[in-house]
Amino acid sequence: MGVKRTRSSKESLDESRPTKRRASGEASVQDESNNSDEKADQSPRTITNGEPQTPQQDPTLRVAASPADSVSSRQSHAVPTVTRNLLGGDLILSKSNIWTLVHDPATQKILTRVPDSTLSEIQTTVRIAYDAQKVWRTTSFSERRSLLYSLIHIIRANSQKIAYCISLEEGKTLDDAMTEVVRAIDMIESACGVPNSSGQYVSLKSTESHTIQEPLGVCVVCTPFNFPFLIPLWFIPYALITGNAVVLKPSERCPSPAMMLGEFILEAGFPTGIVNIVHGSSVAVEKLLAQPPVSAVSFVGSEDAADHVYKIATATRKRIQAECSGKNHGVILEDANKIRTLYAVAGGAFGAAGQRCMALSAIVFVGSTADWVPELVEIAKSLKLGHGLDKGTDIGPLISRSAKERVEEIIQSAVEEGAEVILDGRNPEVPEYPNGNFVGPTIIRGVQRYMQCYQQEIFGPVLVCLEAEDLDEAIEIVNENRFGNGCSIFTTNPTNAQHFQRHVNVGQIGINVPVFASNGQLPRTTNKDSFMGDASRPMLDSAEMPTIARVSVFSGSAPASASN
Repeated sequence: MGVKRTRSSKESLDESRPTKRRASGEASVQDESNNSDEKADQSPRTITNGEPQTPQQDPTLRVAASPADSVSSRQSHAVPTVTRNLLGGDLILSKSNIWTLVHDPATQKILTRVPDSTLSEIQTTVRIAYDAQKVWRTTSFSERRSLLYSLIHIIRANSQKIAYCISLEEGKTLDDAMTEVVRAIDMIESACGVPNSSGQYVSLKSTESHTIQEPLGVCVVCTPFNFPFLIPLWFIPYALITGNAVVLKPSERCPSPAMMLGEFILEAGFPTGIVNIVHGSSVAVEKLLAQPPVSAVSFVGSEDAADHVYKIATATRKRIQAECSGKNHGVILEDANKIRTLYAVAGGAFGAAGQRCMALSAIVFVGSTADWVPELVEIAKSLKLGHGLDKGTDIGPLISRSAKERVEEIIQSAVEEGAEVILDGRNPEVPEYPNGNFVGPTIIRGVQRYMQCYQQEIFGPVLVCLEAEDLDEAIEIVNENRFGNGCSIFTTNPTNAQHFQRHVNVGQIGINVPVFASNGQLPRTTNKDSFMGDASRPMLDSAEMPTIARVSVFSGSAPASASN
């Protein structure tokens, strides 16, 4: 299906395009980097392709833009741009005085600026969503599903452009980015498979009872940088097909893929105001959660942020599900296929620069498999660092300088606590990108369970190695860890695999495969400290989370006359 393009502010990247109008005013910038390129450009440049207009002034200015909107290569990104909020189907330039720079993590070139939206803008966004949902909830189920199918066709038609945008802004390789797009489509297709069920019917002697699932109303979706296109679609399709409106707050470090999604939702024909996008930091999230019309919150991010969001949501009586940090283990038994296992471990630990909540970040070598570590080191050394858009790149940069510094600090803490760094990825040589946020594959041996490198989620290409005498000791190590995203076992013995599956306490289990995030119709079953939400009903079904059950009871006989 072809896509009808609407005009986008990112088209200003084409310097040969004549200037039509300039945006008035300048905004101050929060600059978290000391890069010289940033120091030379502290204030935003003027926008050459459109002052934010009301629909009457410029009806085509409807969607936020992405760095991939009108360029064919990253060299075209000479002029930084400004990311706008998507409110009621219109592109609005924030009046915020606080802006964050977004860089290409391999080159430090500024790609765009993101506002920390004001309280007034957030209140307006929620009000738009609240009003739109009143009509949307009356739309037939079949029509909602039809619009989701249209969205799938549009995403498929633009998959390469989406992958380019993800790779440029987040840093992952093009192959990884394309995989993300494919899985995002799978999530929408799964939402389309939600049954059109009105609930239950119960007939008693004198009464009839009916239960129905009704939409909650306005749902807030807060997503991280590492899967900027996929993770919003963990929740949004289910919220839409069940009759809810959505306010999406994407990561301020990687906003453009979410803006592309907003564009495609409009092109698919969804009513304006059903999906809105506002930008900002944790302060913007706090403002969103303070709005009374918001009924549910879906959050994916770090443990500290999840804890903060959870406390605010519960204090304001909102339904909340928060998925946060993990420490995913791999257990290697002596009967495992050595070569396949070591390559699987390397991919699970170092792929996407370790910036995955399901990264395989801790390995328990059982018995003599500890002797396999040198061969794992050689495989890790063969992986190439580079820009995610370059062919041959195996590992891209980390998202920011602060992320790089944090990973390096945790590696150093392992040294200071007595562990042995047998492969040190700090300060790697990447001649083509000397300013990139690169950390190479790192393997730490002799790790004890009390060490910081084991206790914390590192979120980088770092693998910590532990040892166990037998399978039961390995299971004990996994179960005593406070995180519960997932784990894997590598063995050729089905009895060992079944024993592991039955006794390990984590959400998702891989057998001879690295841990991977569930997609499609498979539920996300995170537990322990990796999940915060309704303790009595952890990880609600995707279609159940944004709905509430209501019961109606009807009497089979006429009501008795009231006596005076």
